[in-house]
Amino acid sequence: MEFRPAHYARLLAERLSLTQMDELLANGYYRNGLDICANSVRMMKMDWVSAVMLRVRLADFVWKKRLRKLLRSNDLKFQIECRPFLPTLEMEALWQRYKNDVHGWRNVPTLAKHILRGQTADDFNTWQLCVYSGGKLVAFSLFDRGLRSIASLEAAYNPDFSQHSLGIYTMLLEIAWCQAHGLEFYYPGFFPKNDPMFDYKLRPGNVEYFQVESAKWQPIEALSSSDWKLDELSLRHSALQSLLQTAGFYAAPGFSHCLYQPTDQPALSGSNLQTIVPLLIGTDKYAMLFLHWDLEQSTYHVFEGRNSSPQMDLASVQQLKAQHFFKIETGNYFGTAKTPTEVLLLVQEIKQWVTSHA
Repeated sequence: MEFRPAHYARLLAERLSLTQMDELLANGYYRNGLDICANSVRMMKMDWVSAVMLRVRLADFVWKKRLRKLLRSNDLKFQIECRPFLPTLEMEALWQRYKNDVHGWRNVPTLAKHILRGQTADDFNTWQLCVYSGGKLVAFSLFDRGLRSIASLEAAYNPDFSQHSLGIYTMLLEIAWCQAHGLEFYYPGFFPKNDPMFDYKLRPGNVEYFQVESAKWQPIEALSSSDWKLDELSLRHSALQSLLQTAGFYAAPGFSHCLYQPTDQPALSGSNLQTIVPLLIGTDKYAMLFLHWDLEQSTYHVFEGRNSSPQMDLASVQQLKAQHFFKIETGNYFGTAKTPTEVLLLVQEIKQWVTSHA
């Protein structure tokens, strides 16, 4: 399995070796259940956001005074246990309460299902770090281990102990565990734009972010507006949709979460944001065009999509609105265009062709 740096990718894996775990993390991917993903733009709280992947480089890591103080203080109050992941009823109860009360999840899957999706902890070398107070579980975190790194997955704590900063405490314990075992990198996961809830991931210091264009990890201080890709995608698609609608075409946003392994060849599944355009064939059938902006090549691609899930029926086409696809197969690839005007000309040519062959 290859983890080529990309703005969008989604692979499926039922097992990962230690070296594969290191490789996917080093190339800006993360594990979400059985999905191995790269996402510069991702869905959060029913909306799309820009995000970058983070890591803490441990070779020259220096503990900040206030964080070391928190570690020392909490080490005197709590007992710590770290071992391979083995969920218990106590962990499950804490997980359910935390996700309901703190994060406001409506439907909370079991911890094991959320993390492993039917696989075992051995399949991903998943570990747990538990915090106890007088024998009672008050916090835990889960992480995947590689040979050189770990990736933090989830954490939960008892809200009754919130005054002890147990969320950041488990993060610091994971970093300390990395140091004790001679690991080189700690990956706290993704970092979305303009969401203070995730600022805690920057607190340890020595943080880097993955820049897809250079395929290199850069100091977080170098993060700039150009690294937030939703802004670019929104601008490109808004301009395209406006021009197409002015020219008399239906055009609306399309979103997808399709399986995709990056290659040098254009692929409809290679983007999770598109513009969709229906072209009438006959009296009640449509050809569906999927247009997307390629962040790597800085160009539009024009595809015909077939066998999509959900299927586009006549009613949905007549009142075209944003659609979320989980599968789209490419029927035809019509080429590239650098500007919205070039896309419009290509769409007009395609319309003439499908009309003449209807």
